Amino acid sequence: MKSMLIALVLLAAVPAFVVSGWAQAPETPAQTAPAAKYSVQTSKLGELAANPATKAIFLKYFPEVVNHPQFNEGLELTLPDVVQYLPDVVTPEKLAAMDAELKALP
Repeated sequence: MKSMLIALVLLAAVPAFVVSGWAQAPETPAQTAPAAKYSVQTSKLGELAANPATKAIFLKYFPEVVNHPQFNEGLELTLPDVVQYLPDVVTPEKLAAMDAELKALP
């Protein structure tokens, strides 16, 4: 009877160790690559125009957008937002090419 009581006490103590972190698996650092700083999907036109490196890429692919008379009115837009206004200028091929160059920036 005494050994059975000791066994019950020991079994009752095991969950306390598990809850307190004794039996938890060790944490592993996340293996995620840092997100690209610039993207045609998320970067605003004003952000792209403000940085000399991104502005050069922007002008390379979309000079019509940068030099448009209403450009300053759309500084909070992204390039996918501009597609509806200039579908013949902002094409999927140009967006993909520009995005690749933006993501290659340090």
